[in-house]
Amino acid sequence: MKIAYQGIPGCNSEEASELFATNQGFANPEYIPAVNSAGVTEMLRNGEADYGVMATHNLMAGEVTESRDALKTLNYRTLDAQWISIHHSLFVKREGVKIEKIASHVQAFGQCRKNLKKKYPGVELIETEDTALAARYLAEGRFPENTAVICRRNAGEMFGLHLVEERLEDDPRNMTEFVLIKPVHRINKIVIVAGLGLMGASMAKALKKHTDCIVLGWNRTRSVAERAFEDGVIDGIASDEDFKNCDMLIPVLYPEATVSFLQEKIPVMKKGSVVVDLVGVKASVTGRIGPLAESCGVRYTGGHPMTGKPQGGYERSDAEIYRGASMILVPTEATEPGDIEELSRFFRSLGFGNIQVCSAEIHDHMIAHTSQLAHVVSNSYVKSPVSANYFGFTGGSYKDMTRVACINEDLWSELFLLNRDALLTEIDDLIRNITMVRDAIQDNDRDTLKKLLREGREAKERIDAANPGQPSD
Repeated sequence: MKIAYQGIPGCNSEEASELFATNQGFANPEYIPAVNSAGVTEMLRNGEADYGVMATHNLMAGEVTESRDALKTLNYRTLDAQWISIHHSLFVKREGVKIEKIASHVQAFGQCRKNLKKKYPGVELIETEDTALAARYLAEGRFPENTAVICRRNAGEMFGLHLVEERLEDDPRNMTEFVLIKPVHRINKIVIVAGLGLMGASMAKALKKHTDCIVLGWNRTRSVAERAFEDGVIDGIASDEDFKNCDMLIPVLYPEATVSFLQEKIPVMKKGSVVVDLVGVKASVTGRIGPLAESCGVRYTGGHPMTGKPQGGYERSDAEIYRGASMILVPTEATEPGDIEELSRFFRSLGFGNIQVCSAEIHDHMIAHTSQLAHVVSNSYVKSPVSANYFGFTGGSYKDMTRVACINEDLWSELFLLNRDALLTEIDDLIRNITMVRDAIQDNDRDTLKKLLREGREAKERIDAANPGQPSD
């Protein structure tokens, strides 16, 4: 998740970027200084950033023309807008300097116009691309010693400058509007989503909300596709001819159904079209579909979005279900050079916060542990006769343990069996660990029990230390 902002570290846009990231629930965002608004839009066009932040209006100085002009060059959507209080400080390089020049952004001059005229009449004003950049230039000696700069207090302090005056703005209620934007690629590609349950319909909704693609839907039960069309979730119901002409096909079906479906559709698809399946196991699917897609000239990559809801169905679909989630991409022999980068940008545009690329074997081994085993445990845990009387006796731990117990037995039995070896390994490890705890309790062996519990705590601490941005809790 990369956010390009107007300015450099220490500027107001950086503060706005952090606020937007919190509001949007972005995981581990990377903030990239783009100096000016044109730099932000250029990075968005080139795919160097996923989102952009810039100032658009100020209550005192009016429209930020720099941003207005830059935005004219980009197809974009505004995801969020926030008004932030702006306070300006005056800094010099060292105490006692006689101020003859003041450098800053033109907007800062506009917001401090009256005070500058009153307190520093006749000084020369030097326009810079950013207030924090002015502070950096002064610290680096790019301005004469008799120059002061207007910037945020933290920026001046960051560059070791001497504070002359705070709250230089003409009105203490001074505020600027900042926007969070994302590029929209207006290519009008035809995308077919096959399978309009929770995940498929959510994918269609995300495509409709965040792109200009023509979104067609297909579902085994046609009435679901008809409802999706009536609701505006899709632009139409995919016909046989549409599969021949589409630019991208995203099947969201059960594993074996996906294989059968793609074995039928890929041979009729045009060369160069893209297929990304969203099946929860990969080796058993990509191993059979990769060679077929390669022979047909269709670009095929496995995918797996790491999100969902305890219960499925079209009626529970949500365009924002993917926001901040991880998308796993699994290259195949039919993945062409540049596809992973292109797909990464594509899925980030739908709200995904992280793109993980790995082999089918690594995917299946990790998913057996992080997803499938959790469903096995949860489903087994609630079978205790005590569970029926849980009310009034639960805290967060019971809710966490039982959240995914409402399992779709048709889907998950298929997933479990297709990932049999990896899942059995994880179940065996779990049984072995639980048995050691059980035996220690049965033997009234507190020392061993404490040792086992300590080992688990230390393992959790190591996991969190290795993933400081995303602790496992």
